[in-house]
Amino acid sequence: MSMSALDRPQNYATHFSGAVGTSVDGSTEAALDRLGRPAKAGPRRLHRHWQDFGWALLYMSPALVLFLTFTYVPFVRSILLSFYVTTPTGAPSRFNGVKYYARLLNLDGSGRGEYLQSILTTIEFCLMVVPLSMITALSLAVLATAKVKAIGVFRTIFTSSVAISVASAGVIWSLIYAPNVTVTKWLVHVLQLQPDNLLNNASTALAAVAFMTVWTSLGFNFIILLAGLQAIPQELYESGRLDGTNGWTAFRYVSLPLLTPTLMFLCIISTIQCFQAFTQFNVLIGNEGPDNATNVMVYALFTAFWKDNRYGFASALAVVLFVILLALTVLQYRVLDRRVHYQ
Repeated sequence: MSMSALDRPQNYATHFSGAVGTSVDGSTEAALDRLGRPAKAGPRRLHRHWQDFGWALLYMSPALVLFLTFTYVPFVRSILLSFYVTTPTGAPSRFNGVKYYARLLNLDGSGRGEYLQSILTTIEFCLMVVPLSMITALSLAVLATAKVKAIGVFRTIFTSSVAISVASAGVIWSLIYAPNVTVTKWLVHVLQLQPDNLLNNASTALAAVAFMTVWTSLGFNFIILLAGLQAIPQELYESGRLDGTNGWTAFRYVSLPLLTPTLMFLCIISTIQCFQAFTQFNVLIGNEGPDNATNVMVYALFTAFWKDNRYGFASALAVVLFVILLALTVLQYRVLDRRVHYQ
């Protein structure tokens, strides 16, 4: 019995040529030989993979150095300092355990809850700013999609707050809130408030800063929402009009569902920005506010670090702020992502 063709080593190109009855050239023969050979496990491929990884690290190295220097290393050091009593120069001097955290959350039995109150004040400030800023920006974005003359002028006006820094806006609004301004006098009269500066009244100070924050964030939110509206295909509106949807129903059943990814992004970003708010409080008020009404977390951290030189306590406050933001971000993502409609 002759040896089977499968048992004999042979050239795959020759076998293919004989099977189909045609001749193949040299390049085709080489290609067929490579296809026929079993793949070799590749030290060469592994070497190429590590070479590409090395080039990627090289290109990312400037950003990595910046992140390590100004983000990760200070963050790890803050965690370590939060467990120590520090010297006036910031060096750890004595291990303090979790006493700073107990003090922040009013769990040490001292009965002093000003730092726990600062957390609640920050949450109240966030609830004032985030819904109002998103609703206002969404309303303006819908108006800016109208096909009327000179709509570009209104879009420019709506986005003008992007070009103004928070510090500059704080100076502007401190003049607006001055008690000798006619508009402020009228507002105090209409709302039946005390005839003094809105920023010096414990019942209006936080709301005044929140309103200024809504104005400063309006431009960014407007740009993002306008881009989201313009990205919705017009064919969906046309098919909706064939089904009888128009105006509010088109916005309710077409625009709003497709804007939910953008709204979720803005909600998370705005919440983070509210918890990190400091400049507007420092410019408009410059202290903890009347009856600590505006003593938000970051301002309490600023006071503990720069004024009181309590570096360990300020580090503990920073870690608590990070944990709260992380928990809120995860919670918002899990809850809102269920209602998001991706196109």
